[in-house]
Amino acid sequence: MMSKFKPPTILAVDDNSRNLQVIGSLLKERKYKAVLAQTASDCLEYLKKSSPDLILMDILMPGMDGYEACAIIKADIKNKHIPILFITALSDANSIVTAFKSGGVDYITKPFIREEVKARIDVHLELKSTLEKLEKMAITDEMTGAFNRRYANVILQRELKIARRFSREFLVCVIDIDHLKRINDNYGHVAGDELIKKVVKEIKLSIRETDYIFRMGGDEFLLVLPQTKLSEGQLLLERVHHKIHQKTIFGEPIDFSFGLAMSELDNERSIHKLLQIADDKMYEQKNQKKGL
Repeated sequence: MMSKFKPPTILAVDDNSRNLQVIGSLLKERKYKAVLAQTASDCLEYLKKSSPDLILMDILMPGMDGYEACAIIKADIKNKHIPILFITALSDANSIVTAFKSGGVDYITKPFIREEVKARIDVHLELKSTLEKLEKMAITDEMTGAFNRRYANVILQRELKIARRFSREFLVCVIDIDHLKRINDNYGHVAGDELIKKVVKEIKLSIRETDYIFRMGGDEFLLVLPQTKLSEGQLLLERVHHKIHQKTIFGEPIDFSFGLAMSELDNERSIHKLLQIADDKMYEQKNQKKGL
């Protein structure tokens, strides 16, 4: 998502160097960061390393044309949300329809009006930003900022497919915050919410960018740790547990119980079974604290 302090990056693709100069000048007037490419192949190479906020694409280019390049870009899940605006001399109905079918979001004919191009770019950047916010809201728990239960199912299925295809195991961890009911009863639900947020904040600070934390229920959370060994996960959770246990809320130490389970490549263990194993281990730990 675009930052307030970072100008949007616009990738312009056109085999005509004069056209690129004009587009580059136009983009700089709007304080955009302009990246220029003269072939569709150069465009695709750039996308392997970076992700622009929007692409301006010519259609008639030597080698790969704009239609094919657009279709390839949209087929890649990490690039499918990048809006592609075609800027071309082609103005017949068939060309316009083909552009939209290949994945374009807008169509501008040459010679273009500079102010119109700027306005269309602004509209699509704003639309992209709005859609990203809506998507984030759909998969995020509002109170904690952790991902929600619905998104957990998506990620678990994806990690299972990756594990089986590339022989990469992953680790799941079920976490349950201890004594939340007591905090709620004694100090109110605002205090209980603060307890939950403190635990999530500490976990987020401790896991990698490639790891996931999901809120599965009131005080229950799930961690998904790709390419992580059981011993590594155990050390991580013990480290987080130690840090959190030093903190207090209304003078009471904060605590949680956790259970880990490892995916097994040679075992058709379902996601449900994997979570059940982690859940059982979490309750074992919780019961040990109670002396049961």
